[in-house]
Amino acid sequence: MTTAASFSDIGRPARDTWVYDPDDVAEHRRPLVPRYGDQAWSLLPLSKNPSQTDDMIRWDWFSGTYRETFRHAVWALINHGLPDVHIAKHGAPMRSTLSGGRMLKTANQWSVFAEWLDKQGIVTLAAVTVEDLAEFAYHLGKTKGLSRNTVCSYLLALSRLHYYGDPYLPLSDRMVEPPWIREGQDDYLPAASSKGENVAEPITPATMGPLLVWALRFVELFAPDILAAHAERRVLHATADALDVPLTPGCDAGLQSFLAGLEERGAPVPVADWNSRSPLAPAALFLSAKTGTPVKKIHQVMRKPHWRSYIKDHHEPAMLTTPVTAQLGGQPWHEPFEFYRSSTLVKHLATACFIVVSYLTGMRTGEVLALQTGCCPDPGSEDAAAKRHLIYGPAPDDDTEREEDTEAGEDDDEESAMVYGRQFKKARDEDGNHDSAGAVRAPWVAVPQVVNAVRVLEALGPGEGLLFAAEVHDPRMPERRSSRSLAYTTMANRIISFVEWVNTYANERGRSPEAIPPDPHGSIGTGRFRRTLAWHIARRPGGLVALAVQYGHMRTLISEGYAARSRGGIRDLLDFETARTVAENLSTINEALQEGEGVSGPAARRLIHAAATEHERFGGMITTTRQARNLLADPTLNVFENEEAFLMCNYDRTKALCHPSRGGSDDVPSLDRCRSTCANIARTDHHADQMLAAAENLRMQALSPLVPEPMSERLQFKAEHLEELAAQHRAGRITAAEEEVGV
Repeated sequence: MTTAASFSDIGRPARDTWVYDPDDVAEHRRPLVPRYGDQAWSLLPLSKNPSQTDDMIRWDWFSGTYRETFRHAVWALINHGLPDVHIAKHGAPMRSTLSGGRMLKTANQWSVFAEWLDKQGIVTLAAVTVEDLAEFAYHLGKTKGLSRNTVCSYLLALSRLHYYGDPYLPLSDRMVEPPWIREGQDDYLPAASSKGENVAEPITPATMGPLLVWALRFVELFAPDILAAHAERRVLHATADALDVPLTPGCDAGLQSFLAGLEERGAPVPVADWNSRSPLAPAALFLSAKTGTPVKKIHQVMRKPHWRSYIKDHHEPAMLTTPVTAQLGGQPWHEPFEFYRSSTLVKHLATACFIVVSYLTGMRTGEVLALQTGCCPDPGSEDAAAKRHLIYGPAPDDDTEREEDTEAGEDDDEESAMVYGRQFKKARDEDGNHDSAGAVRAPWVAVPQVVNAVRVLEALGPGEGLLFAAEVHDPRMPERRSSRSLAYTTMANRIISFVEWVNTYANERGRSPEAIPPDPHGSIGTGRFRRTLAWHIARRPGGLVALAVQYGHMRTLISEGYAARSRGGIRDLLDFETARTVAENLSTINEALQEGEGVSGPAARRLIHAAATEHERFGGMITTTRQARNLLADPTLNVFENEEAFLMCNYDRTKALCHPSRGGSDDVPSLDRCRSTCANIARTDHHADQMLAAAENLRMQALSPLVPEPMSERLQFKAEHLEELAAQHRAGRITAAEEEVGV
């Protein structure tokens, strides 16, 4: 057979040619390499990313008019890179070669273009005119209503189609140069969104809070029971599998004895689905392991009329012997485990682990799914208690990278191999193209809850390999899933199932207030956890993640853990959310000042100036990372609200009492350590109103006959203190107008 590497001219490959060279593919994925004439082409073997989806280019996307034209164009897309002269015309958005996912998207975009051409009566690419291409761009933005970024992606795909024409395609398949290559894309794109593109909304706190609480319950409370049931189930499976041998006379002796005992007592027979309306099927695999009888023999025996009649009126679910030890609200959290339904709990446990790891580390989805057994070793030194757990990715295969790190002082031993981590989203090779193997990066910092989740995943797996290995957590089509993790879509669907299970469980057990409400921005998905963590850290620095994991502590851990990483890491998200919070707060204060409201405190004048400066420069809107960096780089705009203390912190680290070592490198205040004598404090009229409302609420609590006298006295004292602070504010407040005239 010929291979893809044999073709470098404009002739179309033979239909039995490999689409790409199997010798360049990992051995376990070589059976998936497609032939040129296949109805679908798998792109999975081209990727080294374990979480890569099994992308398939299907040729029924294209009509007969253009199917072979684009089959040839896609073949060129896969096997040949673009020359630098073409890449230079587009800058960063254009790459010489594409990742598998981007190839799939490009082929899909070409199919949309081919369908449009068919409707226009244009039957060859050579017949396409500049005006046709301009009309198609208009069609994408105006008729289909696609966003600016999406239309831009289409135009790049069509530019690439033009570039592949001259060197690789016959004359009839060579398309004219699109007008946007010479003129620029702006005139062919819809208007930009005022909110910017590609910004996922954070998960609302009303949804994220219960979701994380239930995920942590699974990981830290329910996990021992589920793992024990899973282990028993695996033993039963292994026992039944070992009995899968040719049938011999008398091999059903154990089953006959077991059934006779049940019938004598009138006891039920274990069935696979005891709640089914269809004819009840015996729990064949379960009975096989329990009686030492091959599964095939069990089916033969149980099909006899006598046992079919008996099982109709005498049946029960196949139950495991694993006890339920954990309690929730003083009651066992679950009924005894069923053999055939315990796997559902295992799926939910793995999903809970994903939620915990993804949210409490800030990893991207692909990074979580690429984690392997042993990625989070226990600190090994004597002062282990003072050390933090770190999560490492797999070591790189590239010998050069290892040599460079060894020269830099790393010991080349088994433990040093773990200092490597992998990130996939922005991984590039030396030519700037996507590197599916991922890029080397520093480890992540892991809080105890994350460590527990990793340990649970390690217990669920076979002892090595990926923590979310597809063959372990979703063993369908094992020949296509070897060395792969669960797909993004699979994990997103499992989060939906997890929420449904939790809500059903809560409603059935009278815990409806603990249900997980739907998020107003849509499906939770897998990619919103990073943004949500950054949002919570920036917006609620003194709050709790769940079970006393402090957001302020999380910010320190994450900032330290990501200190050695690229600017595109979670620190950018933290800065973005922090800047948005600062801008929104200062904009609100500026509006209040314009309406005559006042400010008090040592930093009152600084707050007035900061509000005016922010309004002039940003207008309360931060839409890009560059704007966020510019705002945070201005020390006069570093203003943070402490809702618990009813104040604004106009942060100046040289004056901050929350940091004993003032003059250090702390770039944000520790709002959980505010001091009333700090020179950075300012209060608004709104804060004074809040203090009076809080004082009134405390007095009402103090007057309750259910409150003990010592607590009542403390509540009264706290109320008096808040009222005194509000009075001090009223007495010392200044307005923006007074500040302008220097009063």
